[in-house]
Order: sequence, then structure tokens, then C-alpha cells
Amino acid sequence: MPVNSSPEDNHSRSLGYSSIARKDDGRLEVFVAPDCMSASADLYPPLGDGAPISADYAAELLARLGICCGVDWDTLNEHILEANTEGHIQRAVAIAKGIAPIDAVAEHIVPIASLLPGFVPVDEHEMSVDWKSLKSYSIVKKDEPVASVAPAKNGVAGSDIYGKSIGYATVTPTAYRLGKNLERREDQIVALIDGKLCLDGAKLSVENVLMVKGDVDFRVGHIMFPGDVVIEGGVAAGFKVYSGGSISIKETMDAFDVSAKKDLLCAQGIIGKEQGFVRVGGNLKAKFMENARCAVRGDVEIPGSIVGSSLYVLGRLSMGDKGRIVGGEVHATHGVLCGWIGGPTRPLTVINAGVDFTIQQKLDKAAEELQEHSLKLARLEAILKQRPEESIKKLRDQAHEKMKSLADNVADLAKRVDIDDGAIVEARGGVYPGCTITICHIRISIEEALKKTRFRLDRNANKIIVEH
Repeated sequence: MPVNSSPEDNHSRSLGYSSIARKDDGRLEVFVAPDCMSASADLYPPLGDGAPISADYAAELLARLGICCGVDWDTLNEHILEANTEGHIQRAVAIAKGIAPIDAVAEHIVPIASLLPGFVPVDEHEMSVDWKSLKSYSIVKKDEPVASVAPAKNGVAGSDIYGKSIGYATVTPTAYRLGKNLERREDQIVALIDGKLCLDGAKLSVENVLMVKGDVDFRVGHIMFPGDVVIEGGVAAGFKVYSGGSISIKETMDAFDVSAKKDLLCAQGIIGKEQGFVRVGGNLKAKFMENARCAVRGDVEIPGSIVGSSLYVLGRLSMGDKGRIVGGEVHATHGVLCGWIGGPTRPLTVINAGVDFTIQQKLDKAAEELQEHSLKLARLEAILKQRPEESIKKLRDQAHEKMKSLADNVADLAKRVDIDDGAIVEARGGVYPGCTITICHIRISIEEALKKTRFRLDRNANKIIVEH
């Protein structure tokens, strides 16, 4: 028969039952959950000469209640024994549990969560955080898995503790679709190229162009991308931009650390910051350049000014009739075309042409090393005169061999450093005093102002010809 539960009872939200028994006999009160998916019981031990609780008594009660599914007889019998022998009430003993249905699920794509766009939470155990290195996007490599394919699952009906069947539901997970540069390989989705993993609604794709809507700053972090990078704003000071393709920037770039394997296009200008350096594997186009250090393997086109910068170009520097080079140094292998060189305040302005600056750098380093070994050899020779020991002689001979090797290297580099003796330096506006023009290591210093001037090398006379 049903019994009422007090508000304090932990089964207050369940419906309770007990069987008819003598006053002092042991008994059970059974409580069924509102959803009929579970039942528990309070076990009251016998008092005085009352009859103990028996398994048959429990079975009869559950049968009368219709509880036939999911009964845990081992647990119930264990607590019956404990109530009978120890004389303590056993409360809220779980005695039956229904079988929950298993939902049917269609085959679906499950992206790798760590690759989905969005910021990754910072580890609370980190002592410090480099906020510039945090990214809101994920870079994937060719053939790298970006998602898995979860197989379809058939639904399985369940039942409550009364044995009543419970139907299963059909779950429809997010139906991710595959966009470009992704393909299915068995139970995995893999990238076909290196690039950025994009999620547009439920469409996954890999892009080989990284679009930055705005500035490269703390919102974006450092950029290290295998393809092309398009920045619709500028680059804030202190941020790195590395591209395996080309870089296009619509505003002024603060050049802290920028590297493009192909071209760099800066619609505004380049302003150098601290010890920043710009490396370009292709061509460079910018409106102006200030206090920057830049190395370019191709050609450079800057219609504005180059001020106080160190520019190294393996191709040709073209600035047009209004372009100015003021202060700093320019190394352009195949020549310079500009409007003006130098300025009224006579800033030191150096123009080098005809030379492969990469070989020149190796040559300078080798010459410095040769000089150091020359001093070392001289010291060893002096010591050997005072102490003609075999060990010192051996060191002297080793230094001599090293010097010979270095000298051969310097000689070889010197032969290869001048690669274009036809390079021209032309200033269509004029040249100010205080400038130095060098073509293939032949130098001329400008002592007085010049109007439209063209500098070329006369290899036979081994001097620079100045043409007006």
C-alpha cells in the first residue's frame, strides 16, 4: 500500500510503497522515482520477536508493485542481511534501475576541437604569458587530420523498472561539410595543403591566404603562415609577420620582424623599429622607407623617400624622378634610379652598386676572420722564437694552414663579389655633397652639388664616369 513520505525524507519526491506485515516484523518501504526509471528502499529491521526480512518477502512486494526490470538482487540481499543482523535501518538503498534508451546517430564529421578557430584559454599554471604568440586561428599542414568521421549508430530502445519500453530518439549532430582543400580518407578528414583551417557556419575548409581584418596587434598575435598574408590594416610595433608566400599590407608597417618568401607589397610605408629587420624573397614595393633594415632578393620600387635606412637589393632599386635617398646606405646589385641622393644637411649617404651583397657579407666575415688568425699566427711565431718547443710549432703550423685556407676563401669570394660592372646609378634631380657612390668597389665621393647625374663604371680606366 502507498505510504506518505515526510518532507525531510530524502525520497520526498518519490512515491513510496510497503507491504502488510505484523507490527514488529521487518519490512521494506519502496520508493519509485517519478520517471519510473529507478527505485530505492528503506529497510526496517525486526523488533523483539518480529520476523526478519526475507528475500521471498522482498520478491513478493516487488512483484505486487510490478517492478520487474533492473532489480539489483545482490545489493538488496546484502542490505537485508545487514538490517536483520545489525538491527539498523538501511535508508535509500538503490534496488532497481531502468535501462536508458540509446539514441540513434547518423554518420557525421567531428572536427578536432583544438583546431577550431578561437582563442585557446591560457593555462592558469603558466608563470608568464607571451600574449603576442596567442592566435585566434589554426595552421594545419598538408596531410594533417583536421577531423574524424563518427560512424552511424543504431538506436536501442530502453525500459523502465516496470518493463515498459522506452523509445529512442534520433540525434542530429552538427552536419559539418567539407570545403576546398579537404578530403576524406577512410575515417579521417585531412588537409590537402598547408594553410589556415576555416569554419564558415558548418563548412570546413583550408585557405592558403590569411586575411587579417585590421591591424596585426594583440588581437591577432604574431603571424607565421605558410601561404600568402593580406593585412587590411597595419603591423603594430613588436609583432612578427612570417609568410611562406607574399605579404600585402594596406597601411603603414612598423617593421619589427617581417619575412616574406615571395613579394612584399606595402601600400603605405615601412618604418623601422628597434633592431627590426625585413626580409623579402621576391620583389618589394612600398611608398616610403624610414630607419629600416631590409634585404630583398628581387627588385625594389619605392616612389617616395628612403631615409636613414639600410637597404640591400639583389635586383634594381627604382624610385622615379621624385624619389629621394637621404642618409643611410643602399646596396643595389643592378643599379639605382632615383630623383635625389643626399640632402642639404649633408647626411652621410652611401650608394653601392654592381656587388652581390650576400657574397660581400661573406667576404667581410672571412676577411675579419683572416685578420684574427694573422694576429694569432704572429703571436705564435713570437712565442716560438723564445720557446722552440714542438707543441708550439704544431700550433703554429695549424694556424698557418688555417690562414692559407681562409686566404683562399677570401680570394675566391673577391672574384665573385662584383657581378654587374654595367650597373648604373642615376639621380634625375641631383646629388648633394657628402654622398659616396661605389660601383664594383670603385668609389667616388661627391664634394659639390650636382644636377641631373648618371654614374657608370669604366672598367678599362677603372674609374667611375660622371655624366650630366
